[in-house]
Amino acid sequence: MNMKWEKVKGPNNQSPSAMSLSRSKANKGNSEMMLSVGFKLFVLIFASIILSVSVTGIVTLRVAKHIIEENAAQAAYETIQQTNEKLDTVLGVYEQMMLQMITNTNLHNWLFTANDQNRQTFDQLSARKEVQEYINQITFSNSLIANIMIIPKNPEHLTFSTLSSTSVSIDYEAPWFQEASSSQDNLWLHTRIGGYSNAQQRPQLGLARLMKTSLNQEFVVLFEINQEMLNQQVRGIQLSPSSQVYITNTQNLLLQAEDESLILAEAELAIPEGNRGIMRNEDGEEFIVVAHFSDKAKWFVVGIAPVAELTEDTKIVEQVIYVIIGVASLVAVALSLLVARTMGSPLRRLQRLMVEGAKGNLNVRTSFKNRDEIGQVGRSFNEMMEQITELVRQTNHSAAEVLMTAQELSHSAKDTAHSAREISEATEQIAHGAATLASEAERGNELVIDLSKQLQQVVEANRTMGQVAADVHKVSEQGTGYMVQLNDKTRVTEEITRRMVEKVDQLQESTASIRNLLDMLTQITQQTNILALNASIEASRSGAAGRGFMVIAGEIRKLADQSRQSIDIVAEMTEHIQGGIAETVSVMSEAYPLFQEQISAVRDADMIFNQVRERMTGLVQQADKVTEAIEQLEKAQRVLSDTMASVSAVSEESSAISEEVASSSAAQLNTSDALVNLVGKLERLSNELTDSLKKFKI
Repeated sequence: MNMKWEKVKGPNNQSPSAMSLSRSKANKGNSEMMLSVGFKLFVLIFASIILSVSVTGIVTLRVAKHIIEENAAQAAYETIQQTNEKLDTVLGVYEQMMLQMITNTNLHNWLFTANDQNRQTFDQLSARKEVQEYINQITFSNSLIANIMIIPKNPEHLTFSTLSSTSVSIDYEAPWFQEASSSQDNLWLHTRIGGYSNAQQRPQLGLARLMKTSLNQEFVVLFEINQEMLNQQVRGIQLSPSSQVYITNTQNLLLQAEDESLILAEAELAIPEGNRGIMRNEDGEEFIVVAHFSDKAKWFVVGIAPVAELTEDTKIVEQVIYVIIGVASLVAVALSLLVARTMGSPLRRLQRLMVEGAKGNLNVRTSFKNRDEIGQVGRSFNEMMEQITELVRQTNHSAAEVLMTAQELSHSAKDTAHSAREISEATEQIAHGAATLASEAERGNELVIDLSKQLQQVVEANRTMGQVAADVHKVSEQGTGYMVQLNDKTRVTEEITRRMVEKVDQLQESTASIRNLLDMLTQITQQTNILALNASIEASRSGAAGRGFMVIAGEIRKLADQSRQSIDIVAEMTEHIQGGIAETVSVMSEAYPLFQEQISAVRDADMIFNQVRERMTGLVQQADKVTEAIEQLEKAQRVLSDTMASVSAVSEESSAISEEVASSSAAQLNTSDALVNLVGKLERLSNELTDSLKKFKI
């Protein structure tokens, strides 16, 4: 049985050796493509653009988020600070009410009378009624005041309250009472369920202060204020759509809340160090937390806002960055392909022509039209091929002359090497200068960017100054209005004072008239007494018949004596009243010039307010002009930034070109040195040259 063995063939009837050869060529082609200048330029440009755009976008996004967070924290802190100042102003109103109360001398007298056991019961009851009506009047004047108490340090004295006396209870050993009793300043008591009199179940804060009366009695005055007062001050303040503003004590316990069940509960977030920072809740959500401590009430006004809401706008920036990266990728691919095609294709054509020339075909020429280095290389190649062709033509009949010109060529080669060395040194200096210029341009670009940021801060500060000036102008307008009202009221006060002086003068004249009447009554009494005495004498002469008349005369004399005594008392009271009126006239005479000076001072203050208003109007106008000038400066700065960026790019390109020229000059220098060495070999190679030239096609 005969069997035929056949070689195994692959696809398309190819033998294994052919397939191996195809794969080898394919691998070689891929390797050459990976090592080609075009592929390297493609990878370098694509990677540079994508990397620079991505890094710039990510850094920009992070910086934007950080700046937004810092600005939001600063704005929130200023808002909380203003809220705390407004709250301190409201507390100052209650302190002023407290001061007016503890300095009221009428209240001092009423309290003394009400607690004086030596006074009559009617006087004590009247004084107690006056005290009760006085504190009730203060309570009714402010709906947020839940209770006012006057607590004596002496437990035997009476305690007064606007609430039922049976519902209040005071612990004299309580720390707040002891502190208020030993201090001369206002003492703000933090919110507590049931207040400090334990008369109600609502949360209340308190204001306590020691009152020393002019009659050496001491009381502690307590204002109990509904915590709704705190709610009113923080309600409506928003740092972000879901932000919160609340008040806590130093233990981070809530002192106010719309839901009263949360009062004295611990706040969700702790107060950061420095009273501002970013905190996380139990769910891991980040919040900007700012707080401001009140030196008056010893509590914190706290504001919290989610970081995600404050940095919501950065999502748009993030999306834009992704779009820019995508567009940059497409541009990088197109630009890389264009550069690779522009650089790689001419080099591959030049390579093929050189291969033909290496085989001896001197008729090959390039057709490059470029004016760049590739075009110059192509033209140099054409010139080289033409020179080689001419050289081959001339070499056949000038080989003998080569030996004769070897010495001249050696001298020329040395000169060329020297010149090439000088050119190389000069080119290196140019490259160093270009690199320095590129570095300085980059530094200038960075300075322009910093200037842009600082200019933006100046713009924001100028806007803030304009707003503050407008606010001051508005306050000046209000102050002018108030001064007009004060001026009118001062005139009314002057008129009332003048009328009072006239009335006192009339009263003094009336008192003098009363004095004259009393003198007349005194004379009449004396005459009546004399007549009664005469009647008694006549009755005694009449004997028994005149006894009845004598009794009547005696009674008349007694009535005359009583009238005289009454007239003396009235005269004494009239003199006392007249003395008081004289003192009143003296005081009014002294006060009237003071009222005149007050009117003059009010007019001067009105004039000053008008001047302030005019100056603030000018300041607002100047601020608008400054804002316009800064905006023009900002536009000019943008143009400068673009110009510096262009200068930086051109400087970097010049530096790269200078380095390439320096490298070429160094290569030329080495070539010149080698040429000097080759001149010695020229004579030996001249004979071989003749044989070699026969291979070329002319």
